[in-house]
Amino acid sequence: MKLMTICMTLFLIIIPVSGFAGNNLILNVTPGIFLYSPDADGFRVTDGDKTGEVDGYFTNKATLTAGVGFDTPKLFADLTGGVGYLYNSAFTAEMLLADLAIRFKIRRDELTAGPHISVIKYSPKWDGDADISMSGSTGFMAGLSLTMGSKEFSIAASLDYLNASFDVEPPGVSLDGGALDISGLAFQLGILMRF
Repeated sequence: MKLMTICMTLFLIIIPVSGFAGNNLILNVTPGIFLYSPDADGFRVTDGDKTGEVDGYFTNKATLTAGVGFDTPKLFADLTGGVGYLYNSAFTAEMLLADLAIRFKIRRDELTAGPHISVIKYSPKWDGDADISMSGSTGFMAGLSLTMGSKEFSIAASLDYLNASFDVEPPGVSLDGGALDISGLAFQLGILMRF
């Protein structure tokens, strides 16, 4: 929450209130997020009887967010929050997230690009053979976002760095001696609607 407060404060400092031309309600549906986590592959756990292992570097995510956007002559500033679901062959996680995006108008409303940052709260669950639990975690994701289309309906994409890890809770044991680190590069693709 501290990070989101800092982002909102910077947002208010950077963009003067007099520059706002209009407000929009926003709906962002992102069914495709592909996360490459180089440290996740081969992570092993045990419950004392069975062992489990993460197989592969890729995890998928889907998110649904809504919020408010501010339309100025030079940029869109969007503040959204929502839910998501992260999944791969060994674990899943429900997510709550908040996102702040500043998208500069490169070609009027049809093409925009700019930075964004998300704060994400994870509630992970191990889905493998071992009967273990993992602790919840809060992480962040930041990168460059791009939209193409019209003001009302755009294809949205972003390339991001995601930082998050999950601890194995006793009596489960991490055979690697550490947390499941899913940090890595994420590519997002979805749709952004303004009302």
